[in-house]
Amino acid sequence: MTELLFTSKTFVPEFPLKEADVCFLGIPFDSTASAVGNQRFGPATVRYSLKNIISYIPEKRKNPLKDLKIYDAGDIDVAFGDFEETSYRIKDTINSILKANPNVFILTVGGEHLITLPVVEALKPKTIVHLDAHMDLVTGDKEKFAHNTWAYFASNEGFKIVQIGVRSWEEGEEENKKKFGIIDSIEKLKGPIYLTIDMDVFDPMYAPDTGFKEPNGLSPKEVFEIIDRIFEKKVIGMDIVEISSDKFNNQTSELASRVILRALSNLV
Repeated sequence: MTELLFTSKTFVPEFPLKEADVCFLGIPFDSTASAVGNQRFGPATVRYSLKNIISYIPEKRKNPLKDLKIYDAGDIDVAFGDFEETSYRIKDTINSILKANPNVFILTVGGEHLITLPVVEALKPKTIVHLDAHMDLVTGDKEKFAHNTWAYFASNEGFKIVQIGVRSWEEGEEENKKKFGIIDSIEKLKGPIYLTIDMDVFDPMYAPDTGFKEPNGLSPKEVFEIIDRIFEKKVIGMDIVEISSDKFNNQTSELASRVILRALSNLV
């Protein structure tokens, strides 16, 4: 095979799936009625940021993009406006990835937060750690599948959820939190764990390009420390969702890329 010296790629060198430590998968879905829009550009803007920011983490003396073997599976060919078909495609793709490499760490980038539901249905973690400004426990009376209902359906399917950073919710969600026994402590996590991060968990001064901004959010330092503690247990996958911008070099995508690097540094 000819070596292409003058092409630009996100992850260099590239590794085949069977050898990979990490599989990067984009899910550009933002089609439910309650979605703000532009979340479909998240995978593209995050790839661009990962390619252009410094990936070495001085305080940890690690460079995840060099120390890990990463395979980019591309983006799911989502069915815009049809979540059920998109969900099928997500689960089928992840099952195919795991068939080829059962131990690979699944890293997905959305897309609206609803994409987390089919991902966890495929991965079947024991615990979902959910970093978000919102509970996403709406029962779906107005719209069954939406960015703010995924955690309700995941809880209803028996997934144990821990929520961190929540500071805004609708009437009825607090009752659902009690119903499902959702807690806000990571002290006694049971693995395997799946980590989902909605970028609005950050204060808007750090992540202004999200669909549903809430004041008094977490700082990057706080989130990085939480991530490090979560990865003390076995984490089998994670996602970053709700980046709402179609611009390269936007502040939120760059922070999302740093979140990814921080998480991956714990796999080295």
